[in-house]
Amino acid sequence: MEKDLINASLHSLCIQNAKSITEVAQYLQMKYRMDVEVQVLQSRLNKILQEEKAVA
Repeated sequence: MEKDLINASLHSLCIQNAKSITEVAQYLQMKYRMDVEVQVLQSRLNKILQEEKAVA
C-alpha cells in the first residue's frame, strides 16, 4: 500500500510505538481534523501487516 497520511500514522503509532487503534483515531482527529472510523483503521492495519509478512 502507498504511504499516505493514514497508513504512515498507523505504521508509526501502532506498529512502532505499540499504541491502540483508538489512539491513532484520536491522533488523526486532533492533529489533522480527520474523522476516521476504527473499522477502517483496523482493515488498513491488517493490510499493512499482511504486506510485511509477504515481504519477510
